[in-house]
Amino acid sequence: MRASLLRHLLLQLLAAMLAWFFIAPAVQPQAWAILQGLFAVLLTYVWRMPGWQKFVHGLFVPAVVVLQQLALPGWVYLLGLLLTFALGRNALTERVPLYRSAQEVADRLAAYLPQGARVLEAGCGDGRLAMQLAALRPDLHILGLENAWGSCLLAWLRWYFSGRPVQVRFGCRSFWHEHWGQHDAVYAFLSPAPMPRVWHKFLTEGAAASVLVSNTFTVPDVQPDSRIPLGGPLQKELLIWCHPHGSR
Repeated sequence: MRASLLRHLLLQLLAAMLAWFFIAPAVQPQAWAILQGLFAVLLTYVWRMPGWQKFVHGLFVPAVVVLQQLALPGWVYLLGLLLTFALGRNALTERVPLYRSAQEVADRLAAYLPQGARVLEAGCGDGRLAMQLAALRPDLHILGLENAWGSCLLAWLRWYFSGRPVQVRFGCRSFWHEHWGQHDAVYAFLSPAPMPRVWHKFLTEGAAASVLVSNTFTVPDVQPDSRIPLGGPLQKELLIWCHPHGSR
């Protein structure tokens, strides 16, 4: 975690120094900030960072300069910080940004999952996928877990205003603390960073007939048993692994 933060800080500092070589920030702060953002994006490509990190690094300093010139009151920054942490804490702690699964994912899962399956959504975000899947397949028993309290609150509100369906439950806690042996299928749309740990947890805790379904992100050096293509530019396919050994 500390090494990752230092890497991001180093990238921003290096981009700032490169931009300073061409434009003095004290003389032309807006032009310098834009150039710094462009250099930051270039460095993310050089260091092969994920797409969402390119976006964040490119906008960070330009956004800071714009906000500084707007002279907003201090409580606005505090509110922004709280909202960012409430919705995106996992981007900081586990390198997992807030992704929202497409409607097509719910359609594909509804066609794939067996009758009466117990489904764990590991990192359910605002609960959209769980509610879409429950509407398509009322026979499923779905547990969505999310430890970002802002996203969890949105999921609970979505569940409440959808009539509080009994086959769907949401929990505001980490899916790492859930025993996966209680579920027939585990669905995850995370990032490349936690996938080795996800695979290990699936191997050590998963039930004998259970499956792991990952949206787009692969398990390093482990080929999936099957793939379901998706039509989106970012959400490309569902990768499915069948449990090879059963619960341990």
